[in-house]
Amino acid sequence: MDTELDIQRFFQEVASICALGQEQQEERNRKGENYNLFSILNIERYELKHSALIANLLDPKGSHGCGDAFLRAFFEIALKERAYPFEGCTLPDSDTEYYTGPIAGDTGGRIDILVKSSRYGLIIENKIYAGDQDKQLTRYDNYGKETFGADGYLLVYLTLYGCDASKESTATKSAEEVGYLRLSYAEDILRWLEQCVRLADNKPLVRESLNQYIRTIKQLTYQDMNQENIQTIIDLAVDHPEVVATLSSKRDAIAEGIREKYIFDKLKEYADQKGWLYDDSESSYNEEEPKIRFRKEGWDGSIIISADSEDKKSNYGWWMNLWIGIDSKVTGAKKLACLEKQSPEYPMGWEYLTTPNWYSAENFPAMKTSVAQEIINKLNEIIEELGVK
Repeated sequence: MDTELDIQRFFQEVASICALGQEQQEERNRKGENYNLFSILNIERYELKHSALIANLLDPKGSHGCGDAFLRAFFEIALKERAYPFEGCTLPDSDTEYYTGPIAGDTGGRIDILVKSSRYGLIIENKIYAGDQDKQLTRYDNYGKETFGADGYLLVYLTLYGCDASKESTATKSAEEVGYLRLSYAEDILRWLEQCVRLADNKPLVRESLNQYIRTIKQLTYQDMNQENIQTIIDLAVDHPEVVATLSSKRDAIAEGIREKYIFDKLKEYADQKGWLYDDSESSYNEEEPKIRFRKEGWDGSIIISADSEDKKSNYGWWMNLWIGIDSKVTGAKKLACLEKQSPEYPMGWEYLTTPNWYSAENFPAMKTSVAQEIINKLNEIIEELGVK
């Protein structure tokens, strides 16, 4: 068996299928079938925007005008026929970024989505790309118990593909684990949204907005390719398991190559053009918190890209949950308006990158086509607000 020749043929066939898919996409573009406000406004990767939309759909008093139909469908479809808990009570409220108090050990924080009545609470922690906070689900679980009683709430952990929460997020003082339900955008939210479309059949604006959101979710979870083309690629993989095994075993090297060629090299070129120093000397196996820094002569600070991961010393940990921020020791420095978050360590601000995972294969296309430009756009905003010439 000539594995090298098999790999070559495999890629040739996959490339021809992808080329066909690209032609189909271009045809849909010409027909206006890919017109999507979520993509145009570049909000598809921002968790707060997704939380706001989902919370509105779950709100019986939401502007969609469908009452509690979407909320009932969520329990039936996404939660797999779980009994509807708001029967016979006043309509529940739906909130985003619900404040439960200052973070102190096992309590406090802001819940992404909270649907609550006087006797029941649906608590949703929404994760598109951001990493888990320390004891995050533990804190929300304690809020549920204290507010609604042990059997009066449901804690949901929503991610793109239904991943488990980290051990740090569910850490408790005892050996007991925090109980939560995993949901995915790729399957659970998509099936729920498709049911919402059917429920909104007589409301064309709501229906078409939902259809656009469905297309957004499919793009985020790489399900927007023609299903027939996807099946052809799967069939090829089934017929060439040795090729798939070879590629899988080299995933780390592939990810590293994509980062170097399509992200790091472009960021170095940007820094050279701007007259800034690109410093990746801290991105080594010996660094506990590897960073990429952008420095400017005469400015006592740096713009950094770093990771918020469970294991920063592992190869993948360096490139998961990535964020950009200002590292400056200037006393009394104010937070920049262009950065979302602030902390005592980074008072001038920081925020997660739009695509903060540079390791997983599902993000390889974005790493090739858009990540570097997204970072450059943010760097331009930061530099302009800093006023550093």
